[in-house]
Amino acid sequence: GGSAELRKNQMQHLVSNVMDKSTSTPVEISQETDCYVAELNLGAEVTLNLPAGKMAYFLCIEGEVKLNKEATLKRHDAAEIMGNGETGQIKIQATEVEKVEGGDEVAHVLVFTMKEVNGAGRKDI
Repeated sequence: GGSAELRKNQMQHLVSNVMDKSTSTPVEISQETDCYVAELNLGAEVTLNLPAGKMAYFLCIEGEVKLNKEATLKRHDAAEIMGNGETGQIKIQATEVEKVEGGDEVAHVLVFTMKEVNGAGRKDI
Protein backbone atom coordinates (compact mmCIF):
# COMPACT_ATOMS: atom_id res chain seq x y z
CA GLY A 1 0.00 0.00 0.00
CA GLY A 2 0.87 3.63 0.28
CA SER A 3 3.90 4.43 2.40
CA ALA A 4 4.45 7.79 4.12
CA GLU A 5 8.17 7.45 3.45
CA LEU A 6 7.64 6.83 -0.28
CA ARG A 7 5.53 9.98 -0.68
CA LYS A 8 7.63 12.33 1.49
CA ASN A 9 8.87 15.11 -0.83
CA GLN A 10 8.43 12.84 -3.86
CA MET A 11 5.64 11.51 -6.04
CA GLN A 12 4.55 7.99 -5.08
CA HIS A 13 2.90 6.05 -7.91
CA LEU A 14 -0.08 4.38 -6.20
CA VAL A 15 -2.36 3.16 -9.00
CA SER A 16 -1.65 1.97 -12.54
CA ASN A 17 -3.20 0.04 -15.43
CA VAL A 18 -2.90 -3.73 -14.88
CA MET A 19 -1.89 -4.05 -18.57
CA ASP A 20 1.08 -1.65 -18.16
CA LYS A 21 3.99 -4.00 -17.53
CA SER A 22 6.50 -1.11 -17.37
CA THR A 23 5.44 -0.25 -13.81
CA SER A 24 4.41 -1.94 -10.59
CA THR A 25 2.11 -0.18 -8.12
CA PRO A 26 0.30 -1.17 -4.91
CA VAL A 27 -3.03 -1.01 -6.78
CA GLU A 28 -3.62 -2.09 -10.39
CA ILE A 29 -6.88 -1.38 -12.21
CA SER A 30 -8.35 -2.17 -15.63
CA GLN A 31 -8.34 1.47 -16.75
CA GLU A 32 -5.80 3.64 -18.56
CA THR A 33 -5.35 5.73 -15.40
CA ASP A 34 -2.52 6.40 -12.97
CA CYS A 35 -2.66 7.97 -9.51
CA TYR A 36 0.19 9.68 -7.67
CA VAL A 37 0.43 11.18 -4.18
CA ALA A 38 2.97 13.37 -2.39
CA GLU A 39 3.38 15.02 1.00
CA LEU A 40 5.68 18.03 0.67
CA ASN A 41 7.52 20.00 3.32
CA LEU A 42 7.36 23.78 3.07
CA GLY A 43 9.31 24.91 -0.03
CA ALA A 44 9.82 21.36 -1.34
CA GLU A 45 9.27 20.89 -5.07
CA VAL A 46 8.57 17.77 -7.12
CA THR A 47 7.95 17.24 -10.82
CA LEU A 48 5.46 14.90 -12.44
CA ASN A 49 5.97 14.07 -16.10
CA LEU A 50 2.80 14.20 -18.18
CA PRO A 51 3.31 12.05 -21.28
CA ALA A 52 1.99 13.12 -24.67
CA GLY A 53 -1.68 12.20 -25.04
CA LYS A 54 -2.38 12.42 -21.29
CA MET A 55 -4.26 14.87 -19.10
CA ALA A 56 -4.31 15.25 -15.31
CA TYR A 57 -6.75 16.00 -12.53
CA PHE A 58 -4.93 17.56 -9.59
CA LEU A 59 -6.26 17.85 -6.02
CA CYS A 60 -4.63 19.75 -3.17
CA ILE A 61 -5.79 17.78 -0.12
CA GLU A 62 -4.01 19.83 2.55
CA GLY A 63 -1.79 22.90 2.58
CA GLU A 64 -1.15 25.05 -0.48
CA VAL A 65 0.88 24.42 -3.63
CA LYS A 66 1.97 26.34 -6.67
CA LEU A 67 1.80 24.57 -10.05
CA ASN A 68 4.47 25.45 -12.62
CA LYS A 69 5.19 28.64 -10.64
CA GLU A 70 1.82 30.01 -11.85
CA ALA A 71 -1.42 28.63 -10.43
CA THR A 72 -1.92 28.41 -6.66
CA LEU A 73 -4.14 25.70 -5.20
CA LYS A 74 -5.24 25.77 -1.58
CA ARG A 75 -6.78 23.02 0.55
CA HIS A 76 -9.50 21.18 -1.42
CA ASP A 77 -8.83 23.12 -4.64
CA ALA A 78 -8.61 21.10 -7.84
CA ALA A 79 -7.32 21.70 -11.37
CA GLU A 80 -7.66 20.01 -14.73
CA ILE A 81 -4.37 20.02 -16.65
CA MET A 82 -4.53 19.39 -20.38
CA GLY A 83 -1.41 18.16 -22.13
CA ASN A 84 -2.55 19.51 -25.51
CA GLY A 85 -1.06 16.42 -27.15
CA GLU A 86 2.47 17.23 -26.00
CA THR A 87 4.79 15.83 -23.35
CA GLY A 88 5.05 18.17 -20.39
CA GLN A 89 5.94 18.51 -16.76
CA ILE A 90 3.92 19.59 -13.76
CA LYS A 91 6.15 21.29 -11.20
CA ILE A 92 4.56 21.25 -7.75
CA GLN A 93 5.93 23.41 -4.90
CA ALA A 94 4.59 23.52 -1.34
CA THR A 95 3.91 27.15 -0.39
CA GLU A 96 1.92 26.50 2.81
CA VAL A 97 1.71 23.40 5.01
CA GLU A 98 -0.76 21.97 7.52
CA LYS A 99 -0.29 19.66 10.48
CA VAL A 100 -1.45 16.20 9.41
CA GLU A 101 -2.01 12.84 11.06
CA GLY A 102 1.29 11.76 12.58
CA GLY A 103 2.32 15.34 13.38
CA ASP A 104 4.13 16.28 10.15
CA GLU A 105 3.49 19.65 8.55
CA VAL A 106 3.04 19.15 4.81
CA ALA A 107 1.15 20.06 1.69
CA HIS A 108 -0.64 16.88 0.55
CA VAL A 109 -1.50 16.40 -3.14
CA LEU A 110 -3.20 13.73 -5.26
CA VAL A 111 -2.91 13.55 -9.06
CA PHE A 112 -4.79 11.31 -11.52
CA THR A 113 -3.50 11.03 -15.09
CA MET A 114 -5.54 9.57 -17.93
CA LYS A 115 -5.91 9.59 -21.71
CA GLU A 116 -6.43 13.12 -22.97
CA VAL A 117 -9.83 13.66 -24.56
CA ASN A 118 -10.51 16.87 -26.46
CA GLY A 119 -13.50 18.63 -24.95
CA ALA A 120 -13.27 16.67 -21.68
CA GLY A 121 -13.85 18.31 -18.35
CA ARG A 122 -16.30 20.77 -16.90
CA LYS A 123 -18.04 23.25 -19.11
CA ASP A 124 -19.95 25.11 -16.38
CA ILE A 125 -17.04 27.22 -15.15
